[in-house]
Amino acid sequence: MYSIAMTRPTENPTTGYLLWRLTSKLRAAVDRALAPLGLTHAQYALLASPYGVSSSGAQPSQRELADWTGLEPIYVSKLARALEQAGLIQRTEHPADTRAVQLRLTDQGAAVARRAIAVVAAYHEEFTAPIGGTQSQRNRDLIRTLQILLGTDPSGPRSDPMSQPATLTGQDVGEAEGALSGLLNQILAATGTGITRTEYLALRVVAGRGPELTPAGLHNHLASQPQVGLDRSQVADLIRSLEARGLLANSAPDAGGHTELTPAGAALNTNLAEAIAPVTRRVFAGFDPADLATAHRVLNQVAERATRPRGEL
Repeated sequence: MYSIAMTRPTENPTTGYLLWRLTSKLRAAVDRALAPLGLTHAQYALLASPYGVSSSGAQPSQRELADWTGLEPIYVSKLARALEQAGLIQRTEHPADTRAVQLRLTDQGAAVARRAIAVVAAYHEEFTAPIGGTQSQRNRDLIRTLQILLGTDPSGPRSDPMSQPATLTGQDVGEAEGALSGLLNQILAATGTGITRTEYLALRVVAGRGPELTPAGLHNHLASQPQVGLDRSQVADLIRSLEARGLLANSAPDAGGHTELTPAGAALNTNLAEAIAPVTRRVFAGFDPADLATAHRVLNQVAERATRPRGEL
């Protein structure tokens, strides 16, 4: 008898086989990541698309969403009905075509979309980490290659009906700040120190600016920072708590001199900074230095303008 040698797909894989495996892996992973929000990958695609164009006032039709997502129109209709029953979208008649249905996010749908987009963005960073992350040149090259295979010209005009000119909005800044705050909370919780985000921010301020700030100045500075989110009485409670735990010294607002970290506070601040630093590097890895410099300048100017009295704006 003769035996026929069989080649396993993994020994000499084809492009199609690898794309199929990768797509299956991506879909399953995103399904797992979105499960706490009650969404599947397909539902996410249908929810995120209207959210992406909502700032322009556009309301895509089910047909447009089907074309953009690559899903069958009948399947998009089924997904839309499920999302409507969940209170996440509203389906309305198209003003120019009675046969078409437009989709609009409800307030609840927009909130869920924001959370889902943050979850998927975080997973995409993890997914593309082996090739340098989403901002790496290798990932950009991969995107261009996939666009060619899909039959879209990466150098030509964008034909995606959901595409809109990118612009920075207050919502973008808020979402980025929320995502970073959530990440910081997770890191701090994982350290097991019991330190909260606001306590860590206070320790950082004292470590970096303590010699320059009187105790009263420290209280005033923390109370004036929107990212801290505390009024003067809450700041006083926060600082008293840190001193009672042996982390700060000379922090009463009427004290002279300057507030400083105790040896225990300095050691804790160093340990927390060391735990946070690798994650920070990963978040910002792959960005063009010029882009980071531009973002730094723009965000500083936005912060400066936002703190002006309303009458000056």
